[in-house]
Amino acid sequence: MIAEALTKKYSKLSNTFKTVRRITIFYKLLLYIVVLFGTYHVSTCYLTASATKLTSVNTNNSSDTSNSQDFSDRAEQVKLRSSYMNLSANEIQKMSYTKILKETECGFYGYSIIRHNYVLKEIHNEKVVIDHATGLMWHQSGSTHGMNWEKANRWIKRLNTKGYAGYHDWRLPTVEEAASLLEPEKAHFFLPYDADAAEYYKLFQSDHPQERNQSPLLKDERGRFFDPVFNKTQGWIWTGDSYHSPDAAWRVDYFSGLVDWDIYYYIFYFVRPVRTLE
Repeated sequence: MIAEALTKKYSKLSNTFKTVRRITIFYKLLLYIVVLFGTYHVSTCYLTASATKLTSVNTNNSSDTSNSQDFSDRAEQVKLRSSYMNLSANEIQKMSYTKILKETECGFYGYSIIRHNYVLKEIHNEKVVIDHATGLMWHQSGSTHGMNWEKANRWIKRLNTKGYAGYHDWRLPTVEEAASLLEPEKAHFFLPYDADAAEYYKLFQSDHPQERNQSPLLKDERGRFFDPVFNKTQGWIWTGDSYHSPDAAWRVDYFSGLVDWDIYYYIFYFVRPVRTLE
């Protein structure tokens, strides 16, 4: 009887131990699962936070770059018309990427709202200005004297025959391209030795006595409204666009911020060639 009772007791204890062991193993497994899940969750959060931080750093670096000379990654490139047209004053006054301050009978006073990314380069010892904002390459200077519109076109042909900076596709800019160079504030100034430009200006004023006085941009007679990366001699230039009138073409005046037209034979406008980057 005693042996039988002990056997039942040990059997009961054994079953109880097995049950407790099973429960203990269950809780251990549950604990392991919780620990593993927690570790995975923490690791995932850490990696996500690290990736976010890295992205933030790269974004900040990109932002820092956009504040430097390279704006090409910050905004989509502006595409300006490159083919010539016959345009009226009303059509010119609807020009894109331009802030018009004052409309005139023949055009307008204003400036470009394009944020340029100019890079000055020398190719075969000849200077060009690349504008990554518009995809254009400009002759850094241009003609050293004024000429009528027909001579300006012949000047371009000679430039292409020579192959300035290794290129043979230079052209007169369209009025949109030429107006894109207009700055909202004076960037160049007359210097004492700037006798040729001063003489041109004097002759120009004799035919256009009110033009600069009417400019809402102008505060004195010393400014030129284009970036100093360009040669300052070319204070006003011809474009390749013609006006809705016989023998007249559009031009841009960087002395007063004026876009208007003039007759072909007027001899005081310069040439600043441009080409489209491939």
